[in-house]
Amino acid sequence: MEELRNSAPTEDADGKPVWGDGKQKKAAKGAHPRCRQPPRPTAEAPFAPRPSRQEVERRIAEAQLWIAQRLPLIEIRDNAARNWGIANTKTVGRYLSLARQRMVEELVQNRLEHQAAYIEGLSELIRRSIAAEQFNAAVGAYRVMAEVTGMLRAPLKAPEPRP
Repeated sequence: MEELRNSAPTEDADGKPVWGDGKQKKAAKGAHPRCRQPPRPTAEAPFAPRPSRQEVERRIAEAQLWIAQRLPLIEIRDNAARNWGIANTKTVGRYLSLARQRMVEELVQNRLEHQAAYIEGLSELIRRSIAAEQFNAAVGAYRVMAEVTGMLRAPLKAPEPRP
């Protein structure tokens, strides 16, 4: 994340990256046209400037949204190319891994809140199932509630003995 965040050496007052003196230098060509070196910027096709910190944060949040929507990877790559101008799959992968890492951190931090909301929903399900005389559903909801609270950790059925 620091690599993406600290990529611009300086920023102006609006948070946009500032790049040197603004002059493009022509890079040296590869030794042979068929060599497998990465492309280099030229005067005709310079590399795009690196995003600001604010833009990186926005992209990570957008990647979190795409992950939450369970979009296929090909759609995520298309969206990244369309919205961010990034066609490199490694860069998109970095943004996705950072987004996943942040989602896990948020889930761990808000674990008790998530548990409380889940238990409240299960309590409502239990009330409705008992009112509708669906006792199997109520028992199942109680079992899930016991698992969520940590009261039930053992398997429901004992393992069958081996002959």
